[in-house]
Order: sequence, then structure tokens, then C-alpha cells
Amino acid sequence: MFASALYSDVGFSFAPYGEILLNKRQCGLLFNSLIVAGGTTVLTLVLGVPLAFFISRTAVYFRKVWQYLYLAPLLIPPYISAISWIDLLDSFNIHGLLLSIWILGLSYFPFLTLLTISGLKSVDRRLEEAAQLSRNKFYVLKRITLPLVFPYIISGAIFVFIFSIGNYEIPALLEVNTYPVEIFTQFSAFYNPQAATVISFPLILITLVLILLQRHVFRGKSYVTIGSASRKPTLLNLGKCRIFALIFSSFIIFISVVLPIYVLLQRSGGLQTYKVALKTSYRELFLSVSLAAVGATLIMIISFFIAYFIERAKGKKQTAMDVVSLIPFAIPATVLGIGLIRVWNHSFFQFIYGSSAIVLFAYVARFSPFSIRAISSNIKQINPNLEESASICGISWWKSFFRILVPLSKNGLLAGWLIAFVLSLGELGTTLLIIPPGKATLPIKIYNIMHYGASKLVAALSVILIAVSLLIILIVSVIFSLKRRAI
Repeated sequence: MFASALYSDVGFSFAPYGEILLNKRQCGLLFNSLIVAGGTTVLTLVLGVPLAFFISRTAVYFRKVWQYLYLAPLLIPPYISAISWIDLLDSFNIHGLLLSIWILGLSYFPFLTLLTISGLKSVDRRLEEAAQLSRNKFYVLKRITLPLVFPYIISGAIFVFIFSIGNYEIPALLEVNTYPVEIFTQFSAFYNPQAATVISFPLILITLVLILLQRHVFRGKSYVTIGSASRKPTLLNLGKCRIFALIFSSFIIFISVVLPIYVLLQRSGGLQTYKVALKTSYRELFLSVSLAAVGATLIMIISFFIAYFIERAKGKKQTAMDVVSLIPFAIPATVLGIGLIRVWNHSFFQFIYGSSAIVLFAYVARFSPFSIRAISSNIKQINPNLEESASICGISWWKSFFRILVPLSKNGLLAGWLIAFVLSLGELGTTLLIIPPGKATLPIKIYNIMHYGASKLVAALSVILIAVSLLIILIVSVIFSLKRRAI
């Protein structure tokens, strides 16, 4: 993409970058993109960090319930949440920038909460217990626990910033000009791939710098803690503030999950709408679920091997592999779509580009980093001595890999598959560009019929997408749980 942008009829030249980037419009795009990403990050910090502390370190009412519910917003793709909020706030004149920040913040705060909880679980309890001998629990939380968890919070904030600055769907729905929207417009509407590529350069540069910063801050730490060997912390007794913690936790779940779904249910009307939705969209639903399941399985397998080699490598090799595995985070969905088109849209590769395989390529490219982090955190907890002992006993590497490592990594593999499935099922930004003619996933159908004013059908299809995602997660989790009990 970037090489082709440097060539024109007159030959090799950097002129396109100067002509396209150095103008007032680009300053506006940069301003809007940074405001959306920065505002979303601040909002997720306000919502996500306190929620993580309430869940992990306080005796908040219904604590175990919140440990599962805070992940529920991830089941609702941001563009579906936007459909609800646009309908709910239709009579209010709210600027698109503010509404974009609000919607993205409610969609992405679970990432920050998850990383903060992981940080809290990784804190050495002995440090806190030693400090509590002379200080109260709130002082220890402020001076000991928070500084130790701070790298996790910063890392989560960087991830949210990257997700937000690269999001296409929400700014597009709310008519906010950002880099991803401009990239999509230049490529799809004006058929100018050179301009689309050049415009993506500042966005990718920003995100790559943040990825390297995140890698530096988070070096040597685990993204997700799946079962902690440390002792359970003593929960803080909030006293009268316990009611406030309950209200705060309930309010977040209400505005991020309950309210959007309620609006969709109200807007969809009666059962007849759902019958029409299923009758007219069952092919798209089946294709979406099939591609998401196959894609999640491919991602899980690929991520497992990558995570293993990252964790077992040493020195510069480990650093290089870890950084490379993070780079896809820095590629916005629209840019990835253009890149896939440039690579695979040739007669020799039509068996890939003209089939659903290109969509699977997009899923693997976009979502493997998420699964790698989840699986890596599990592999970190497996002692390499087990594999070395098997080798000494004459067991081949492949046998020890599948008989020792795979069974001990089941939790990480399940987490990696579920993450990849949910994200793939709701994917829209890249799929809009690369989906083969005559085919469409359910997110694409929802996005397309929105422009025809069929609000009831849009709401019904959105509810169906959320319900199917939840149902499959429950089925897979139950099957996994039953197999584990049988063993």
C-alpha cells in the first residue's frame, strides 16, 4: 500500500504525502480523531478503574454477579449500541463528537476493567500485608496497591485509545469526520486508493508509537490472569459507601447493557418483526456464525503456537516476536481492508478473494493479538520443567506439546476462542470492504438497511445478533465445564 502510494505516472515521488497531508482538512481529521480517542479513554478510566476496584477489593453487594456482568458490554458491538443511543437521544441536539465518546466509552470500558482486575490479582499480597501492620487499608490501597497496578491501567488506557482512534463505524454513523471515515470514503466513494493510503499514515504512526509505549510499560506482565496462585485479598469494608459502590456498578451495567437492549426491544415491536427478520436474514445469520466459529478456531490454533513460542523464547527473540504480534493492534479496520484488497485482488488469487476465505484472513489478522494475550497469560503459569522432564524421558516434543501443554492451557484456549468468536461475529469495518459480491454477514445487513429507515427490522436483527452471541458463549462454556468435571 505505502509503496504504491509513492508511485504515479511521473515515477517515484513523496509529493503525494505532502499534497494530501499538509492541508487544513487533515488538521481537522487529526483533531476529531484525537478528541474521540482521548475522550473515550478518559471516560473508560472514570468507569472502568473504580469498577475494577469495587469488584476485586471491596465487599460490594452482589460482588460475584458483577465479576461476570462487567464483560457483558463486549457482547454488544459498538455500532449496535450506537443504534440504541441514536434512537434514544433523537430529540436532543447532541454533537456527534460527544455522542461518539459516550458510545465508545460504554463499549470499551470492560477492556480497562479486565486489565485492572488482572493487575490487582497479580499484586504480591505480602507487600500489602506488611504495610497494613502500621497503616490502614485505604492508605495501603493508595500508596502500595495503586502504584503496582498503575502499569496495567496505563496499558488498558493505551489499548482503548487505539481501539477508539481506529474505529470507523461510530463516527460514520454520527457523521463525524475522522481518519478511518476519510480513509473509507476516499477508497470506496472516490475510488482513490492512493489518497486513502496516504491519509492512513498519520493514524498508523500514532498507533504504532502507542503500541511500543504499551509494550515498554507492560513488559514482563500478564494481560489476563486466569487463576491466581496468590492468596485472596482481604476485602475492604466500605461501610456506608457500600451503597454507593452498588449504585455505581448498577448504573454502569444499566447504561451500557440494559438500556441499549431495552431500547432495541421496544423499537423492534412484536414477535412478527423477529419472524420477518429471521425469514429475510437467515442466510446472513448462518454465514456470520459459521465464519465466526471457523475464524475463532483458526485464530485459537495460530495464537496458541505464537503465544507458546513467545513465552518460551528468550532475550531479543522474545521481544521481537512479542512486538510483531502486537502490530495488528495498530492497523485500523479500514486500512486492513484496503491492504487485503491490494494483496489478494488478482486473477491468480480469485479463489481466495472471491470467496469467504478473504473474510477469514481479515478475522485472523484483526483478532489474533487478542487471543495471543489471553493464551500467553495461561502459558506463563505452566512450568517449562514439565516439558524438559518429558524430553528427558524420551517423549517427543509433539507428544509432550499435546499431552502436557494443551491440557494445561485449556482455560486460555477457551478464553482465546470466545474472545475471537465474539469479535469476529460483530466485525464490520474490514468486512464492509472485502466481502465477496452476493454475500453478506449479519452486521453488514444491519448496517446497510439502516440507511433505508427500516428501524424495526434493524432493532430486531441487532437483538438476534446479541442473543446468538450470548447463546453460543453459554453453550461452549457449558460443554467445556462438563468435560472438565468429567475429567
